[in-house]
Amino acid sequence: MIMKICANRGRWRVHTVLIVCLVMFAGGCATTTFVRPAIVDVAALRERAETVVEDDVRVSAAIPRREESMAIFAIDLSEKKIQPVWLEIENNSDRPIYFLRTGLDPEYFSPREVAFAFYGSMSDDDKTRLVQHIESLDFRDPIAPHSSVSGFIFTNEDQETKFVTMDLLGRGWSRHLTLLVPNPERSLTEDHIAKIYAMIAEAKPLHVEDESQLRSLLEKLPCCAASENEVEGEPLNVVLIGDLDATGPALTRRHFRYTAVSPRYVFGRPQDISAKKVGRWVTTQPHVLRLWLTKIRFQRKLVWIGQISTPKGGRFAAASSDGSLPAIDPDVDEARYDLLQDAIYSQLVTEIGFVKGAGPDGGTSPRTPPGGAAFYTDGLRAVMIFDSQPVSLTEIEFMSWERLIDHTRQ
Repeated sequence: MIMKICANRGRWRVHTVLIVCLVMFAGGCATTTFVRPAIVDVAALRERAETVVEDDVRVSAAIPRREESMAIFAIDLSEKKIQPVWLEIENNSDRPIYFLRTGLDPEYFSPREVAFAFYGSMSDDDKTRLVQHIESLDFRDPIAPHSSVSGFIFTNEDQETKFVTMDLLGRGWSRHLTLLVPNPERSLTEDHIAKIYAMIAEAKPLHVEDESQLRSLLEKLPCCAASENEVEGEPLNVVLIGDLDATGPALTRRHFRYTAVSPRYVFGRPQDISAKKVGRWVTTQPHVLRLWLTKIRFQRKLVWIGQISTPKGGRFAAASSDGSLPAIDPDVDEARYDLLQDAIYSQLVTEIGFVKGAGPDGGTSPRTPPGGAAFYTDGLRAVMIFDSQPVSLTEIEFMSWERLIDHTRQ
């Protein structure tokens, strides 16, 4: 009897092992094989690349389509929201040049990090082949004199046009270049940057050269954003002055990315650009910025009026059940100060000033507009003028307009 029980237990063991193996196989335990592409063709990328030439340096950049990316890398990088950017830098100078890739994306991915994300159930040999392939496509410094280097930088995904900011460094020399590279997965009708360019081309600008005239015009702009029914809401508390190749990189350097948000209205239209301060791997202050292009051009630079605020609760705010954000933090001046500091640390702001805007609140009592949340403010607008070339903190100038000390809230 004992012998029969033991024999049955042995059969049960074998049956159990077989069942477990079958279940594991059906659940996706089969190994993944990596097949390295025989040919890597970037001719299409080179042909449609955006290019800029300055000071004996030629820089080109392009973003591959999904099918192009899969043909090049043999893995689908979009699954991990990794966006490869193809770069080619041609150095026709007598100095070696280094490219600082953190200027393009402070949270870029290293080649081995990319490969690791796709290891799955690969064998050790397949993992090795994948690493070698990804590393072979990586952009490698330095760029020797009278030579060119091309390769990929693995960045976080941007849905719209990508601001490809290029900080180049050599002995006693540096350059900051910006290329606006369209995302080929998006049609031009969906691309907000393309829409902005169309708006700029159709505008009848009011050109201003004098700072005192600029101040007067900025103070005459609407006080607040409004609802679609023109009911007054949150204060317009920031002014950004600069072309897209200056303001765009300044914002992206400080983790602002295009994000669709609920519409607010100025000049009878919803915001032209909306962005949120986001952190893909580290949580940041969740500021929401809305910008409207004005007809003013100061020294031929674009002038934007904007509203910036923070959801009530900041990083601890929870979205409502319908996905909308909570009410804004009533201290809107805090968000304004944060944007001002971001502008300074982007090292692309040259001048700062303050002008009158929505007017001060009642001091201890918040201002409660009929079409927006209650808020406190000193009523000023922070004005920031941007340049496309880096500026050190000691070079920033302060316009002698409104003084903050005269508008401190009690």
